[in-house]
Amino acid sequence: MIAEYTVKRNGRWYKAGDEIPDIVPGEKSSGEYTKTEINRMSTADLQALAAEHGIEGAEEISGAELKRILIEQFGL
Repeated sequence: MIAEYTVKRNGRWYKAGDEIPDIVPGEKSSGEYTKTEINRMSTADLQALAAEHGIEGAEEISGAELKRILIEQFGL
């Protein structure tokens, strides 16, 4: 879909003429997590997400440290 005017969708701004990607509800890629969502995740969810993104030893890292690592990795 092409933006007809400046619009914010899923936490990202698009200018008129920019392509807005179609998003399947319930499906998230690494760029679609917000800092707030990561900060609210349980340690088990953080460990699973970290493992999906190749963070070694995620099962042994604390929740607070995983949050810091993931936020940094996703550029949030």
